[in-house]
Amino acid sequence: MIRLATIKFLSLLEDLFPIAQSEAGLSGYAGILLHAADVEEGGEPGSTRCLVGTSSNHVSIGHCWVEADGSLPPTLLPITCVKTLRAALPKLLPKEDKKNHVVQLWREGDHVLVAEDPDLFGGGWEQHYAYGNLDDWPREVFPLLASARLTPPSDWKPLENRTDYSAKRLAAFLAIADRHGGSISTYRAHQRANVHIQIGYHYRGLLVPSAGWNESSSEDGLAPTIGVYAADLPALSTQQATPDPVSA
Repeated sequence: MIRLATIKFLSLLEDLFPIAQSEAGLSGYAGILLHAADVEEGGEPGSTRCLVGTSSNHVSIGHCWVEADGSLPPTLLPITCVKTLRAALPKLLPKEDKKNHVVQLWREGDHVLVAEDPDLFGGGWEQHYAYGNLDDWPREVFPLLASARLTPPSDWKPLENRTDYSAKRLAAFLAIADRHGGSISTYRAHQRANVHIQIGYHYRGLLVPSAGWNESSSEDGLAPTIGVYAADLPALSTQQATPDPVSA
């Protein structure tokens, strides 16, 4: 059994749902893989017990964790269960004390149960869901996440500055970072290679860049290829220094 704050569990689901495959039978998995683990991140000494979640589709992987107590073996929550929980959990949170509301998860037979902590709430809301078959989880997910430092194959075209992304693929990670008030760090070995993503100390991701230019023999990847059409401005009435480029 694992026990955690309801708002943290909801946050985990919200961070992984956009990356989960939307329906069964497609690449990736239509749902979220949950398990408990000891996490050592954030610069603090020692490890923290966490509920870890992972989701995937044919172009992206999401992987994150929240603090929890207890244990949970690898358990697949199908996408229908995830949708139900995302709708139900916010309704359990008391307006005056959202941070202290707690849920617990455990497995019984072929179901996973999610319930309000009976020690705090005297046995209230409880739901059970048939969990998925672990054979359906794509085994390449974790090796792909761990491959950030691999060098590109020697037969790929030379490394260039440009990488093309699908706006829809990138939007999911932007929304996650925005929800946490953070920025996105990206890592790539080559314009054709998978792009690795980090958001703060709690989120790892992977994004497959767009096909097309990234995989072509074109050599226009050093700088943008379209022009800049500056306005014909009058001279300044007062002296104005040209600012140096700075990062936000």
